[in-house]
Amino acid sequence: MAVARPLKLKAEVFRNRSLSSENTGIARVWVDSGVYHLDSEFDYAIPTSLDSVIKIGVRIVVPFGNRECEAIVLSRGVLKNQAGLKQIIKVVSAIPVATAESLRLIAEVSKRWAAHPYDVLRSAIPPRSAAVDKETVVSEKWPAPSRKLVRKYLQFPPAQDAYRLIADYVAARGSGGSVLVLLPDSRSIERLQEFISNAIVLDSNLDKSERYRNYLKTMRERELVVLGTRSSVFAPLPDLAEIILVDDGAESYYEQRSPGWNARDVAALRSELGSISLTLMGYSPSAEVARLIEIGWIKYQPVKASLTVKSFQASSGELLPSGIFTPIRSALKKGPVLFVAPRKGYSQSILCTQCRNVSLCECGGKVLQRGVGRTIECSLCQKKQMDWRCAWCQSQKFFLMGRGSERFAQEIGRAFPGFTVTESSGEKILDSFLLDEGIVIATPGAIPKSSTGFSAVILLECERLFSQSDVRSQERARGILFSSAGSLAIGAELLLVISHSHPVISALSAWKPSLITSRELRDREEVGFPPFTRSLSLEIESGEAPALIRGLKSAQSSGRLPASTRILGPSQAASGKSRLLLLVPIDEGEELVSLIHEFQRKRSISKKTLASLRIDPYSLS
Repeated sequence: MAVARPLKLKAEVFRNRSLSSENTGIARVWVDSGVYHLDSEFDYAIPTSLDSVIKIGVRIVVPFGNRECEAIVLSRGVLKNQAGLKQIIKVVSAIPVATAESLRLIAEVSKRWAAHPYDVLRSAIPPRSAAVDKETVVSEKWPAPSRKLVRKYLQFPPAQDAYRLIADYVAARGSGGSVLVLLPDSRSIERLQEFISNAIVLDSNLDKSERYRNYLKTMRERELVVLGTRSSVFAPLPDLAEIILVDDGAESYYEQRSPGWNARDVAALRSELGSISLTLMGYSPSAEVARLIEIGWIKYQPVKASLTVKSFQASSGELLPSGIFTPIRSALKKGPVLFVAPRKGYSQSILCTQCRNVSLCECGGKVLQRGVGRTIECSLCQKKQMDWRCAWCQSQKFFLMGRGSERFAQEIGRAFPGFTVTESSGEKILDSFLLDEGIVIATPGAIPKSSTGFSAVILLECERLFSQSDVRSQERARGILFSSAGSLAIGAELLLVISHSHPVISALSAWKPSLITSRELRDREEVGFPPFTRSLSLEIESGEAPALIRGLKSAQSSGRLPASTRILGPSQAASGKSRLLLLVPIDEGEELVSLIHEFQRKRSISKKTLASLRIDPYSLS
């Protein structure tokens, strides 16, 4: 059987019909064509009338085929031969929205994640506001500051406000260039703003004008402190000296739109390209960062601390083992107590007490009860079941499985009468707990701050956190336990509902996540999972999956795909399509990405629907 030859694409050449002779040079641009395979750089003639405003980073309109498309200027050059060139039609705005350095970063990101540059550009540059453009003055070009390149991980101590520690670190830097602080979400930005009032914020929650205005400020001002969420990693600060990224393992750092880049890896790439210092901060590093610490690319700076950790083992599935009541009552006399629940809601499913059948709706969704006294309903179609009966044995007696924070609140309130119980989860997140006593029940991402710290923090059903099915369950559980300890008052105890022999207990007591991260890394290395491999997820119509697998195996045989590539699947994705997972050793990742990039370009040329692609996704499942 003939082996398909590697795809070769030619840059598009425009045939000129009405080119003016008054052209001063050429502009090299990316065009927002909306066509995946037309991702090359294109040259256009600069008419004399636009010569003064065509600069790097300026948005323009160009003819493209039989359409007019937006484009962005990458560079200017001398016009030697205008044959085949078309002219720029107009300038969208004379205000540059990118620098040569930020465009270079976007180019590298689009290459690493097999994307059209404009797919990255849309995340990197906020939507334009014409009113803001009118009030903006183009700044001069600033010389790059002299820098000493440092890459490090700073661990937060327990029982201290992490946001105050970040602010103190930023304040201690002094002058020497701007600093960019990346945070997982808007709530984190608001907390840090309490300590850094003069910071510029880049966040999608801002209104359009304010976000665009702040973005342009980062291009024309110096010695700034910029706080932002994931897209801010592209902020074009001309004097950027240091990137600080907090809680690097947060899922929110992963872009949801194609191509699915993540802020941690982009920050590391930017650090390399621009010789910019990179400081990671958190309670416990992700597996990817733990590997970089292990190989010496990042210097780990731990804090010397110890913690009183007590474990209480549930013997029969009870929420609170008998021995835990005494330390909780003792803590309630000193101040507020925090319970951390692994899940929000009331219950996850319903189990028949007679035949142990898990109840399902006619549509296939799990049936659950969302609150005490609430009608049983389907989790997918929300169909109410006013008179629930087991479909198998017709019994009307059921047991609620997978208790959530709402049911925990109900049970804990009964166990400790006389104390106010406050919930923080889901849509009802409490930012601050101002009372000097009481009980707070929160899910991991919704823990409120207490001005005095909590007199005890109790983590419920810890075993469930560690036993989730995806590859990041150990890392995520470790992060939850270490970060929850940050909410303690000085000298307070951390109480875990977990097996007495679990290794996380000693790691928490010594405040050394490395005691378990090293084991996690060895486990992942042994089975060939990230961070020791590059991973790539492809979703495609089920009828096309067999041909794709044959093509991948053929590419392996011909040497176009690394022989070490593991092809897992196909499995059925939530979308109903077939999903393939490709894994390759980290040093051969570029070859895999390059081949899949060509595969996508070929589909685009053939006008086929692109496969849904995720490179190095947060989860493999």
